[in-house]
Amino acid sequence: MNITPSRALVRSLLSLALVLVPLAARADAPPSGPKARLQRSADRAVAEGQLAEARDLWLQLWQLEPSEKAACNVGQLSFRIGDMPSAAEFLTACLARTPAPADAGAGERYQSRALDLARAKQAVGALTFAVPPGAELSVDGRPVGRAPLGRAVFVAPGAHRVRAALGEAAQETTVEVRAGDARQVVLDPAAPADTGAAAARPPARVEPGAAAPRPPARVEPGAAAPRPPARVEPGGGPAPGLVLLGTVASAGCVTLGAVLLARSGEHERRFDDLLERNHGGYRIAGVELQRAQRAYSAMELAQERAAVALTAGALLATATLIYAFYPRSTPRSRGPRLTAVGTRLHLEAAW
Repeated sequence: MNITPSRALVRSLLSLALVLVPLAARADAPPSGPKARLQRSADRAVAEGQLAEARDLWLQLWQLEPSEKAACNVGQLSFRIGDMPSAAEFLTACLARTPAPADAGAGERYQSRALDLARAKQAVGALTFAVPPGAELSVDGRPVGRAPLGRAVFVAPGAHRVRAALGEAAQETTVEVRAGDARQVVLDPAAPADTGAAAARPPARVEPGAAAPRPPARVEPGAAAPRPPARVEPGGGPAPGLVLLGTVASAGCVTLGAVLLARSGEHERRFDDLLERNHGGYRIAGVELQRAQRAYSAMELAQERAAVALTAGALLATATLIYAFYPRSTPRSRGPRLTAVGTRLHLEAAW
């Protein structure tokens, strides 16, 4: 009598196992779908060292869903393969989508990505656009969006063809960009083109019976005579002391600019060394991160001061040359002159 209940219990347990085992297998299986397959392929490509292929796979994931993870991975992989325009574009999108760091690990990742973005921006140029709203924009034939974009378009250093189209009207220009530059491109496709028709316009015809052109006005007796040209006085050269002062000041500014540029190069080399010691900046943290930030800030400050000093030197040199050569042929006057014209007094002065 005890054999039948035992057999029934065994059969029940076997049936339950046949139901639960497939469910457990499905729970442990990796997620399926196009996004999951693309992510597994991208992870496998990174493990095999195929970084360009992994970047393209993450770019497909970004096109399917523009998420923080996709933007950060595309930006970091673009940085590692040397595609700095894409690195700057996607790392900007990455940081814009990244929430405030909640712990030390998240803070280190954020700072690492921010340093990568700063390095990428130093290697590319940034274009912004002042165009009518709704205009379709393209750079080198690649569509970049419709105005207003609300963001910069990062390009490699060199010449780039920028086009704005508004309906059937279009206008394009070529922009020269250097590394680290930020340029604004102004285009107005709806503006009429200047064909030069006004310059080539023939003289107006005088129809028969029309009024003849008015003759020049006569000079009445007693009126003021035409003013004679100013007299050039010999010996009105520049003061040697001012020329010497301008030369010394411009040379000092140029020398200061050169010294600041050299100091900027030293800070940049220190920054590069810190990145190389920390796997390209992806795992940099702690004291090394603070040193890298200080070196980068010092490099930027030295570059800005060098630019100011060199610009001041160039302006002083230009002003000195103009003063040294231009006044020799400039009309001079001895001072104000009071003359009587009819019943009125006329005061004339020239400098």
